[in-house]
Order: sequence, then structure tokens, then C-alpha cells
Amino acid sequence: LAQLPVVLSAQSIAAHSAAAALAALQDVQRIEQRILDDEGRRISSGDVGPLEAYSFVHQSVGLLFDTALSAIRNAVAAQPQKDLMVEAASLERQLRELLIAHFKEPLFFWHGPKWLIKSKLLRLLGSGPWHEKLKELSMAPVVPTDLLGDKAAVKEAARPLLQDSKVPAIGLAVDDSFCSPGGSCNLVEELTALSQLGKESGKASKVHLLILPCPEDTLKKIRDGLVAAKALPKLFVSVSLPGELLEAAGPSPEAMKPEKIGKLMEEYILDIQKAVGLTVGLVWMPYAAFKKQFWPGTQKMLAKTRSWDYGIHAEVSIPAVAKKLLDRSPKPTAWLTTDDFLRPANEEAVAATLEAGIACVSLPRKEAVAANLSALYFSEEAWPLPWAWHRGLAASVPLGATASLKAPQMELLKAVAFAASHLDLPAKQTGFPLQAALYDARSTLKAAEVSIGVLPPSAPETKLAFSPGVSTKTLTGLEEKAKIFKANDHIIYAEDFFDVPTFQAIKEETQRLWRSTDIEANCNLDGKNRLGGYIMDLITQNSSLYRLIYGNDPFRQWVSAVNAEGPMWPSDFPIELREYGMDSKGMGCHPDLQMYKVPRKDLEFAFTVDNDSRCNVTFWDAAGKLHTVQTKPNSLMMVGVNAATHCVSPTEGGSRSILKFIYVGDYRKSNEFWHYTSNECDDANPNRQMLDDRRAQRLREVRSAEL
Repeated sequence: LAQLPVVLSAQSIAAHSAAAALAALQDVQRIEQRILDDEGRRISSGDVGPLEAYSFVHQSVGLLFDTALSAIRNAVAAQPQKDLMVEAASLERQLRELLIAHFKEPLFFWHGPKWLIKSKLLRLLGSGPWHEKLKELSMAPVVPTDLLGDKAAVKEAARPLLQDSKVPAIGLAVDDSFCSPGGSCNLVEELTALSQLGKESGKASKVHLLILPCPEDTLKKIRDGLVAAKALPKLFVSVSLPGELLEAAGPSPEAMKPEKIGKLMEEYILDIQKAVGLTVGLVWMPYAAFKKQFWPGTQKMLAKTRSWDYGIHAEVSIPAVAKKLLDRSPKPTAWLTTDDFLRPANEEAVAATLEAGIACVSLPRKEAVAANLSALYFSEEAWPLPWAWHRGLAASVPLGATASLKAPQMELLKAVAFAASHLDLPAKQTGFPLQAALYDARSTLKAAEVSIGVLPPSAPETKLAFSPGVSTKTLTGLEEKAKIFKANDHIIYAEDFFDVPTFQAIKEETQRLWRSTDIEANCNLDGKNRLGGYIMDLITQNSSLYRLIYGNDPFRQWVSAVNAEGPMWPSDFPIELREYGMDSKGMGCHPDLQMYKVPRKDLEFAFTVDNDSRCNVTFWDAAGKLHTVQTKPNSLMMVGVNAATHCVSPTEGGSRSILKFIYVGDYRKSNEFWHYTSNECDDANPNRQMLDDRRAQRLREVRSAEL
């Protein structure tokens, strides 16, 4: 009987963790679809190009990764599956590496990493014994006091809001989804409802209208909606500048002069004020404005007489960065940061900011507010404003969300953040029973990491459903292949690479792509010597090359084993489909350029789909010996950056089609990465013209075959 409370407590923790894992799994699938819809809407409207949506989906992609991390850790906390721990640890490691990079800058093309995460997460938790066990555990009753233990009766002291702050304690965040298809248009109604909550709570006499980066048309819609209102609550208006405004200024010395940068921001702010037609009390400066190359221009602009205060819109994970960012002259009025259950603002950074007399403003991510996972910790279908106030932050909610004055269990919410944290595991276990269970889960995954990339990959299981894989031949002699790769100055060629079903699916998909509009022309190609472009992935489909290559875990394991520098993952650079046509002169001799921060964890691949030409690839190994290879269909060449010099000879009458892509072991970018992301050209570009001609030709061939 003495052991009964401990057993019941463990049952509650297992039940809660299982429910959290399943809720997070549902959220991952929902968030993915939301991002795809948002990305597709922006691209189809012409607001951004196919490769320019990354900054707009940045926060949602981060939430996707946070939620996936929470799913896998909660599943282990509920009941670890011994035979799946290495694969689970590999997924957790990839997610942590992605989030480390994500905090610094956006992922350029999220589809590649997404496919591996999605395929692994669904394989681990979406079906099978672990999924069934989680469903069984989640049916048991949960006693909240069992989750908190002694902490259940403890009420943590609140941190007071900044006194006499110009920024109201309650706000509404509006972005460019306002009045778009599927977006809310109820601006005035929601401002009025928040004003009432401000009065009831005694926290605010005004409502903070926080306008996030929006195009001019959306700003005018906001203005028109407010002008048409019969009555409005008292408003404090702030606007946020987009980070890409400065990043797009250009690398030329003339464009980077402080007076040019300052003028660029001044004009942009004036345009916003004119479009929105409201008195702006505060302008949020993006993180980019405080980088060393832009700060002189930012400071020059802020030193001038102005009618508005300025704040900093940036996310930081450690107090030292917050101090460095906020310790500026002139002094900022406020700090705006991402702040929701999965990624709360750093407590020490908030405390230091308030101590410096700078207000902190909470900005929850839109999809986090409506998450199934959040609902486990807060019973009402509304966002709890007291959660922000309790920690010293002014609260805000996204347009379309409902707010509440009911306070959640503050201590319990720390477990949500702990399950999604990308930071290193603390040396000591602390906290209440649920957090202790999550600590043990993270420790279990960390212990399993020692086997990632060390154990040779096993052949994929035989299943009724198709799962991408590699050939049995590919998976043999991995240690010897690793030696060859190194002796060749980090280049290796392998034939009969993918298994038959996977290669057949790749061939069929590349044939479909040539007929489709899913290829974005590479403006750097001339259409004659090299034809092709970047493969888009805007519609979820099992035939996607991102599923077949980036969602192919046996392939990932082969890359990791042969490179022998730790686990490798799909990069955030798009796959490219290229053809060396009948008149191609090939490609000159070159080593591959470094795109990511760690050279030995930055690998480029050329996979030959078909080749009826006399085109050869030549390279020099580490000893200076010249090798010549005529690449066959279903062959792969893996090349390290800054390594083996290689060349492509003329085709001499035939043609050769390849897929070009990158795998990485560290998602942090090199300084040169963003130079390769610009892809702007009009219809006069020869490669774009040739690609259109190729599409028309292939469609004619299909129609002719149907007659």
C-alpha cells in the first residue's frame, strides 16, 4: 500500500505524456498544412517568388520543429521503446540542430528537412506498437497533483509589469493574413473585446494594436476597417519593420553606407504611416538592424528627431545576447519577443530587460494558440493573458484568437517548454514529477545518441506500403567506402544506388516534373550547356523527390557512415533537376563551394537519372591521380566542399539528367550561403525560355502517345 501513491503518480505522468505526444503529432501535421497553405497563397498571389517565402513562414516553421521535438520527448517520457531509441535520438538531434540554426536566421527551404522529420515521426509514432501503446496509456485518468507533486500547492510570485510603460499591457497582433482567404476580418470586434478585458483586469486603459510586416494593400484594409467603425477603444499603435528590408539592401559598399541604410528605413516607416493612416507610437526594429553592418545606419536614423519611440523585435535564447542587443544608445522603449507555451521568453532576459527600464511584450505564434498540445494545459479555448502578465510581459494575442483572464497552472507550463527546448540538458535533474520524467526522457535520448552514425545501417524492413530505400549493395562495405571517400579527397562514386522501387519512382517523378510547372528555373543556367531549375514542393504528395531522397532514412544513414563525421541530414537548400543536353559543353573544373558553416559536414550530390551521352566526370584524388567516370543511371556521386576538383565533359550528342542536392551535419550557414539564394530573372532568361520549351515538348509527346 505504501507504494500505491507512487504507482498512481507514475500512471498519471505516463497518461499525460502519452496524450501530449499524440496531441503534438496531430499539431505537427496541422501546422505543416498551414505553412503549405500560407506559402502557396503568397506565391500564387505574386507577393513573393517561389524561393522567397522563407522569411514569412519562419516563425511557423520554428513552431513545427518545437512541436515535433515535444512529441518525441513526451513519447519517451510515457514509455520508451528500446528498439526505437536510436532512431528517436537521431530525430531529436536533427530537430535540435535545426532549432539552433533557426534562432540565428530563417531556414531557406524548409521542405527538405521537413520530409525526413515527417517520415521519421510518422514511422515512430504515427502507427505501430509505440503508437498503440501511447493510445492505451492516454486513456487513463490524469490527476493534476500527481504531475506537480509538492509544487501543486506552491504559487510562484509574479514579476510586476514595467511601471509607467508606454506600451499597454494588452494587445492585438495583426499580420498580412488580415482579411485574406481564411483570415479574420474582425479587427474592430476583437479590439473592443480586448479593451473590455483590459478594464475588467485593471491592467490596461488602452489596447496595443501591433501591426506586423504587411504589404501596402493590407495596411490600407486595416485603415479602412478602423475608419468605418462607429466606435473604437483607445489605441496605441506600433508597426514592425521586416528583417528582409535591410538584408535586401545589397552587398555593395554604396548601399551599405550608414546614410543609405538610415534613409531606407526612414522612407519605409513614412510609407507605413501613410498607408495605415494612424498615429504610430512605436516602431519595432528587426534583429538585422542591430547587426554590425547595419547598426551605424540604424543609429544615425534613430538619432534624428522623430514622433515615435523604437523597440526591438528579436528572439533571444540567452540573457547575454539580450543584454548586448538592448544596451543601445538611443535606448529602446520595449522588446517584442516570441512567447508561447512551447517557446517562452527567457526569464533571465526578461528580468534584465525590465531592470533596465525597458518593457517586454509577449507575441505568441498564431498556430501555438490553437494547438491541441496547449489545450492539455489550459482547459478553455482561449489564450490566457495572465500567463504573460505573471512573468512581467505585456500580453498580446494574434488576430482571430480568443483571449481569457483565467490564469493557467504556471508551474505546469514549464514542462511544456522543457519538452521543446533546444538548449543543452542541465547537469542536474530539478523540478516536479512531470518535468523529472521529461528530464529522464531527454537523458535516455542523449544516451542513445552514441549509436547515431556508428552502427551500420540495416536494410529497410519489408512492408506492404512503399518506403524509400537504397539497394542491398549500397549498404555493404561501409567502412571501406569511408576510406575510399577520404582517399579520393572526399569524393565517391556508387552505381546501382537506390533500390528498384525507389529508382523507378524517382524516374517517374522527374519525367512528371519536366511536364509540370513545379520547376523554378535557375537563373544562373544558360539553358544550353545546363538546363533546369529548383524543384518546388508546394503540394504534399508521396511521389515528391523530397520524400524519395530527403525522406529516405537508409540513404541518410549511408551518407553519415561514408562521410564518418557524425549524423547527416537533408539541407535547407532545394533539390535541383538539371539536364546536360545534346549540345552541352559540360562544366569546367571546380571544387564545390562551401555553403554551410562546417566544411566536413557540407556534402553535395549529383545523382544520375539517365545518361545516353558520352559525357564523363573526371576528378583528382588526394594523391593527385586523375579518375574518369561515365555516370550510369541510378548512380550517385558524393562530393565534399573545398575538396576534390572535378569536371564534366561535353555530351557529344546525347543527354544526361541529374539531381543535385546537399546534405549537412550542421545547419548553420557560411557567410556565402545567402549569395546563392537570389534567383531573379524575367521571361527573357534563356534557361527559363528553354525550360518552357521543354515543358511544351514533353506535354506534346504525352498527348501524341494518348492518340
